[in-house]
Amino acid sequence: MFPRIPQYSYVLVCHWWKYLQIKPEQTILVHHRQYGVIIKTVALIDGNGFIWCKGENLSSLAVEQFGPVSRSQIIGRVLSVFKK
Repeated sequence: MFPRIPQYSYVLVCHWWKYLQIKPEQTILVHHRQYGVIIKTVALIDGNGFIWCKGENLSSLAVEQFGPVSRSQIIGRVLSVFKK
């Protein structure tokens, strides 16, 4: 997530935010089946309710490579970033 979240930073994640409306451009913590626990930005929410995520880094996976995630895979929303 560099440059938005610098390397070795800490993030404050609130898990109950996942029960509220998720919108594009929000930063979320996701448990992806292939890539593990990862921070991503919501790109869009499709008509079936799946969430498509993007990275901020130039070397990040493309939206299509990462694939859609369901609400159940969202751990929480990133509320704050603390630089080390």
